Amino acid sequence: MAFGEYLKRVLATALLLTLLYALWSTRSILVLAFASVVIAIAIAQPMLFLQKKGLKRPLALTLAILFSFTIITLLSLWIIPTLGKGVADLMKDVPAAAESAKQAYEQFWNNTPAVQQLLPGIPEANAKEPINAESLRNMFNWLVKSGMAIAPDLLGGIGLIAGILINLGLVLFISIFFLLEPQSYIKALLYLIPKNNHERTKQIFNTLGATLTKWLHAQLFSVTVIVLLVYVLLGLILHMPNAMVVALFAGFATFIPNIGAVLPIIPIAIFTLAYSDPSKLLIYLPVYLGIQFLESNVITPQVVKAQLNIPAGFLLLFQLFITMALGALGLVLAVPVLACLIVLVREVYSYDVLKLRNMKVHLD
Repeated sequence: MAFGEYLKRVLATALLLTLLYALWSTRSILVLAFASVVIAIAIAQPMLFLQKKGLKRPLALTLAILFSFTIITLLSLWIIPTLGKGVADLMKDVPAAAESAKQAYEQFWNNTPAVQQLLPGIPEANAKEPINAESLRNMFNWLVKSGMAIAPDLLGGIGLIAGILINLGLVLFISIFFLLEPQSYIKALLYLIPKNNHERTKQIFNTLGATLTKWLHAQLFSVTVIVLLVYVLLGLILHMPNAMVVALFAGFATFIPNIGAVLPIIPIAIFTLAYSDPSKLLIYLPVYLGIQFLESNVITPQVVKAQLNIPAGFLLLFQLFITMALGALGLVLAVPVLACLIVLVREVYSYDVLKLRNMKVHLD
């Protein structure tokens, strides 16, 4: 191998490693940017609807932004305080309930020698450091901080809640700029690509946009189904406390595949234990799990499969990876990120490099 060719390969490898390191170092900023793109596409849907009805783009965009921000504000002012009040009311009773549970377990463990060989003992009841509301609050803050503080390098030292709110405001602010002049960002990227590849690049951007739009449509369908089923069955029929809050929470939780189906159990348990008969959990939880089973295995798959055909096992592994790298926001964005990566690999590598377009792959 000639020295010049060897030097080119070394420089190319060094450049690739530098690029990968830069991407990893700025992953918090990149995920915020991607979230901004997703939100911009979501806000663009009502804007496009209004444009089809004859409104000019500036007016349609203004109305879509106002509508989106109004919905977000109203839901935030309703769901978060209601859930927070339920947690606060529940925490008042948790220490005593936990102490009673410790005493009951200790009595059962002491009176059953056979169980002592299978189950461990617990600290003595009424110990010097019993469970208290402050320790539960600290544990909750730690869980939220580890999961939601997506940009600690940018916003460190200003407080957990303030950091989350600033991140959310930053994402919404950037998404508005993406909506104002979307073509300008694509034009800027085209200046980094050879002219003979401009048309193909625009096709890939259009495919990525169509993929994210399909994902949003599938999610909107899932959210609607879950909200209606939870509110009607648990709220109107079974009279569960704060049923609409739980329904909306369950609807938004569907943005987190697999894990999101389990998260609404938390508000169901909180509101039932705080405001109703705890024994009703034996009714509410099976009904909710039945709703999730019906929605996840019968109703939604018929729509989602037609929109995004992503293998479930591959998605679960990708969720684990992206959550470790990016935190809770990465978990929420796992599906659109994976869908975009699949599009890029398919369009750039499979179709353009390997020339596999319109070619069927057989396993036998």
